[in-house]
Amino acid sequence: MKSVKSIIAKHGLPFLFIGVIYAIIEHALTQSTDPKPLWPLILRAGISGMLIGTLIGVFDLTFINHFRKRTFLYLVLVKAISYTLILSSSLILVNGIWEMINGKEFLEGMIEYLNSEMFVINLWTIFLLILIHSSVVQINSLHRKGELLDFISGRYHQPKEVERIFAFIDLVGSTTIAEHLGHRKFGQFLKDYYSDISKPISNTKAEIYQYVGDEIILCWEPHRGFENNNVIDCIIGIQQTIDNLAEYYGQKYGHLPRFRTGIHVGQVLVTWVGELKKEILFIGDVMNTTARIQEDCKRLGHDLLISGQVAEKINSQNGLKIEFIEETVPRGKEKPIALYAVESVQ
Repeated sequence: MKSVKSIIAKHGLPFLFIGVIYAIIEHALTQSTDPKPLWPLILRAGISGMLIGTLIGVFDLTFINHFRKRTFLYLVLVKAISYTLILSSSLILVNGIWEMINGKEFLEGMIEYLNSEMFVINLWTIFLLILIHSSVVQINSLHRKGELLDFISGRYHQPKEVERIFAFIDLVGSTTIAEHLGHRKFGQFLKDYYSDISKPISNTKAEIYQYVGDEIILCWEPHRGFENNNVIDCIIGIQQTIDNLAEYYGQKYGHLPRFRTGIHVGQVLVTWVGELKKEILFIGDVMNTTARIQEDCKRLGHDLLISGQVAEKINSQNGLKIEFIEETVPRGKEKPIALYAVESVQ
């Protein structure tokens, strides 16, 4: 589990800020009917917010595997109820301590807050906000990270040239596996595979551009992908994840997912397309070249090939062996491209 420090930084501090904003709004709305000093309210709400955020972070990390592969309705309702219990318990606890500091008994302070109108208002406000937030988060997972915001803001409605790193990851022997398992069980096999590799993808700041049958296409902005060798660590992390689950896949399916990966970087055109179904599309030679590099993995007998442009940016001192393989002209291209094999030596 992540350290308490990282949980507080990721969850506690944002909720502290939310608590302060909530306190300011509450103060403004109740000043005429129940005037109170602002700063004590901000202090109490800020502490409550940090406690709530930290507990939610611990909850998410503890039950992350439980929520995988669950239905939308289950996720939204269970998380909304769980978060509301965390929030209400934290508010009751903090208010009890606050009243004790001000000279009342701890239990008396808790009971007084429980019986107050503000507790009821806070409870229902929090539950509805969490329900809406959980729903939006789950709906947003249907798109790439940030894609919903890009659509709302109008970004990429006009074609724009950007630089991206792409990784084409293709499942090896998928036709044979599908024939052996049958379509229904193969579908579950793919679902498990894509779900299991989500953590190393997320940890290395990759974006899932597309699922194309048994192939997944990842992309990075260059500064994210080359930072700490994220683009390579992602592929290594996926392989380690699958290796750790070898017994599970062997018992359930009789097959262990194997994959080959091609990685390239360059300029692409990005734009929204479609009316009945909108999608952000990357267009350019980089996409085709990356696909050809991935295809060359089989021909050259390597599971991971990168272009020379990517090899120049990778830190080979970071537990990696980078070996020049050949200079080739990809099918349908005119200019040659250098290919390098990469493997972990740790």
